[in-house]
Amino acid sequence: MSRWPLWLGSAAIFALAGCYFQPPPQTRYYTLDYAPNPTPERLEKGTYPYTVRVRDFNISEAYRRSQIVYRQSPHLMQFYNFHLWSVDPERMISDLVIKHLRAVRLFENITRTVESYMPDFYLGADILAIEEYDSKEIWYAHLAIDYKLEDARTNQVVWKKTFDLRKKVSQQEPIYLVREISFLLETMNERMVQEIEIILDEYQHKAKTPEVTSP
Repeated sequence: MSRWPLWLGSAAIFALAGCYFQPPPQTRYYTLDYAPNPTPERLEKGTYPYTVRVRDFNISEAYRRSQIVYRQSPHLMQFYNFHLWSVDPERMISDLVIKHLRAVRLFENITRTVESYMPDFYLGADILAIEEYDSKEIWYAHLAIDYKLEDARTNQVVWKKTFDLRKKVSQQEPIYLVREISFLLETMNERMVQEIEIILDEYQHKAKTPEVTSP
């Protein structure tokens, strides 16, 4: 009797056993982070005598999940099974906004909780996209955020800006994607500080200018 059938059968069994006992893919958890680097001019200027409360950020429903989102088409979204955010993305982003504001010393006081006193401003944001966007050969980090600053006493929106940025990812690995998203967030927060500072200058100027009343 030929031994080939027995040999082939044994090889198939070992192959199946190897597949069966292969360890599952390792789940990896990622976080956004960067070290704010305020300019000497900003630090020398000092804080403005205002308090801001950073509200809970909103996020588009498609991104309200632990899985990192990737897509190759505007009409098809996909989700990594084993590459996850360590914290809800809206919480990570709001934490970094607070970290950035404290580092640049823009406001005298920054809080995210409801206090017994009314703050001067509310800062909120809608996160419109946080994802990997793929072309045929290139990965892009994509981050879009709509920021809004309100006067707490009048409920008037005094500044509003939507940032929608993309950046090429150097290597096609999720860790490099997360690094580039962190860079995009840093860029947005730097621009936010520059524009809000103009608003605070105007408020401070109005506070120092006495009102002229007609006789």
